[in-house]
Amino acid sequence: MSDLFVAPPKLLLVDDDPMIIRLLTRVIERSLAGEVEISSLSDPEAACQHLEQELVDIVVTDLEMPGVNGLEILACAKRWNPCTQVLFITGHTTLDALTEAMERGASDYLLKPLDHSEFLEIIREALGRCRRWRKALAWTLAARRRDSQASQVLSHAEGATL
Repeated sequence: MSDLFVAPPKLLLVDDDPMIIRLLTRVIERSLAGEVEISSLSDPEAACQHLEQELVDIVVTDLEMPGVNGLEILACAKRWNPCTQVLFITGHTTLDALTEAMERGASDYLLKPLDHSEFLEIIREALGRCRRWRKALAWTLAARRRDSQASQVLSHAEGATL
């Protein structure tokens, strides 16, 4: 089976505040060590480039950042991998931003300051969804392979009887 299905899910933290990134990385590593591979970027433009080059399962991003905002990160993540779970963290929110995040496919939305146990619960939920997507994809690809092989055998058998 492909490394995609057995490797730990990849999580990308994006926040223009490096202190937030360090804190969230520590919180995740302490509770979920070995369950997820963590990358982090404080430059949202670099995060979009990273998402174009690397398959990421979960993105945790600030909503309001200079240059590229969290909604643009969401769009970039979903463009390259529709299964990516995108979780917003923000200190500032509006009804419009919340609605737009939901409409664009955000998995969750947390307000700062973060409650660490709530944050970890939401990361665990995203990991569960990621595992289910991976399992469904692996099963679908295996079924497609079996169907293709069966079709080839039938074609060969039909050709041999003519």
